[in-house]
Amino acid sequence: MKSILKFVSLAFAMFGMLFASCTKNDENTIVLIGEERYIDDILTVIPDTLKPTFDAIFGNIPEGPVPPKIEGSYVVDPKQRVSTNVDYWPLTVIEPNVYLKFSEQNNGVVTMDLNEATEQLTDTVFVMGHHNDFTVYFIENKAYDVPFNDQSFHVRVKRGVIMKGTVTSNGFSNFKIASIIMEAEDDSHGILSQYPPGSYFLYKDGDGLAENFDW
Repeated sequence: MKSILKFVSLAFAMFGMLFASCTKNDENTIVLIGEERYIDDILTVIPDTLKPTFDAIFGNIPEGPVPPKIEGSYVVDPKQRVSTNVDYWPLTVIEPNVYLKFSEQNNGVVTMDLNEATEQLTDTVFVMGHHNDFTVYFIENKAYDVPFNDQSFHVRVKRGVIMKGTVTSNGFSNFKIASIIMEAEDDSHGILSQYPPGSYFLYKDGDGLAENFDW
């Protein structure tokens, strides 16, 4: 029971703030369009033994130097967790809706506003694709404190986030989200549950369409 409580404490802080603070631009990560390498970084953190599982559920990743226009407002409803390799996390769980807004798209760079539960952010992310199929991706670095049993532990996480779908007149069809841990460390000396590199969570829009939605 104690280990589950530790896990829930960290999980609430870590994944309840799924997109709480993207900081891609702090490591000279803005590069010329067509020369981004983040998608490679994100995918190579998955061990080879897990890639078949990841690929089978997430599917192919649309690539290309001329992505479709994804500007607009959308809602992922319901947001359904479909796969993870982290213990204690059940599958087929419905989570709070994700509200997305994309604006100021300049080919492969776009501003993303996101609202999930109590979390909100605005940041610049990357997009690539071909015809109506697209991939949005970025690397997130964030640090936060986790209270636990009258203590507070500092956590630092680096992860890749991938979103993909197909632009339609009604929204994004076949919309999916992947969150992949690249680095994670804390100063709890084992009190908090640990997430090794390659830990991943896959989500989809439960009805297959992230609908157009003004918010």
